[in-house]
Formats: sequence, C-alpha cells, structure tokens
Amino acid sequence: MRRRPRKGRTVLLCPQCGSSKIALVAGSIVGQVYHCQKCDYVGSLVFETEVPDEGGTLPPG
Repeated sequence: MRRRPRKGRTVLLCPQCGSSKIALVAGSIVGQVYHCQKCDYVGSLVFETEVPDEGGTLPPG
C-alpha cells in the first residue's frame, strides 16, 4: 500500500475521549504503549490524524 505525501503535521488522538494529550509510556520491538493524560486511558491503540500547517500561506486581502 502506498502512503500519500504529508501536507501537515500528524497528531495522536485518544480512542476514548478524543484528546490529543497522549504520552508515549513505553516502546520496544513489540510495540508502543500510550497514556492519555485527560481520561487515563492506557493502551497501544491510538488514532493518528493529519492537521494542516498554520502559517503556510497568507489569506488573500
């Protein structure tokens, strides 16, 4: 499967509350474990989304 080129930065989101306050707790060959600082979710499943860069081009006018 081909990945499309990134146009912005990526953000990790908690699968329970949708918060972006995600911290990497542990990572190794087996995988990563994340902790949500808002709802205390701990697990390896997180959502990754792309947000556009702020400050790329100026609005017309």
